Amino acid sequence: MTQATQPQRIQNPGRIDAVAIRAAIAGGQQVLVQFDTLGEPEPLLADLDALAATCGTALTIRIYGYDPRVFDARILRALPHVASLSIDCHWQAIHLETLGELRHLKRLSLGVYQLAEADILQLDNLRGLEFLYLGESAKNNIDLAPLRQYAHLASLAIEGHHQHIDTLASLPALHELSLYRIKNKVPLDFISEMARLDRLLLQLGGRESLAHIEAPLLRKLEVIRVRGLETLGDIGRFPLLQALWVEDQIKLRQIALGPNPALERLNLHTCKTLDSLPGLATLPALRQLSASETMLDIDALLAHGLPASLTHARLRTGRKTRDDAIAAQLAQLGYEQARPC
Repeated sequence: MTQATQPQRIQNPGRIDAVAIRAAIAGGQQVLVQFDTLGEPEPLLADLDALAATCGTALTIRIYGYDPRVFDARILRALPHVASLSIDCHWQAIHLETLGELRHLKRLSLGVYQLAEADILQLDNLRGLEFLYLGESAKNNIDLAPLRQYAHLASLAIEGHHQHIDTLASLPALHELSLYRIKNKVPLDFISEMARLDRLLLQLGGRESLAHIEAPLLRKLEVIRVRGLETLGDIGRFPLLQALWVEDQIKLRQIALGPNPALERLNLHTCKTLDSLPGLATLPALRQLSASETMLDIDALLAHGLPASLTHARLRTGRKTRDDAIAAQLAQLGYEQARPC
């Protein structure tokens, strides 16, 4: 799975070092200040809020919990200027309507397992969000219909929630979508109607086929551990696709790569029945290939199955002696080691 650049993390600070945080942000870093024990307003929150007022979304404030304590969202009134907020890993929360008082909010991650407010997205100020993550809950019943009013939402991640999920097709700015734990019975046809979609991640949940999904502007596709998946369809239907990542798909025997002029990076991992990649040898732009624990015939790939454009390759079987020999052969052929990307 791809790894995003990690922000600088500051855990349970005793004081806010505004100079150091501003310097990190000025150097291009994202900064995450996080608390796991914050139960009531503390003096340092005033300093943190003053910093949030000038740092915007480069500064994320996170309050999380891994125990049965109830999170009281009224503490957020001490952070009226926060632009990027994560309230996650909580078992239960009260007074979540306080989120509606945060007028500068642009990025929100919300994860409360015993979430009672299925209508939380109706809060007026959330309509200005640019990024939203909705974590899994016991009932996965957040009503997604209010999202139709989220004109600025560019990136959305949803874990399990699916009520009125077809609303996503109407979001004018949405171009990045991550869906986790979406059940097989939930249709994904709406994805084909998302006019600006250029990145799609499907992880966990269940699905037999993705062949019906169209996304002409898609540049990155990730499919990870989707139960029962047997076919992706011909990848050639995504003419702008630059990166494909497929992982932990035990029923996927073939990936038809089609005539794809833009594909540069291909990652295939733990797809233990995958034995065929029709179209691989003729991909004109493929630079990086990483494949591990598949049924692909590596000898055949090395003999005549790799495209001329390839510069980085990593082919592994899971058997050390064999993998060492393959790595030596790839180096001898002039390939550099491919890294997951």
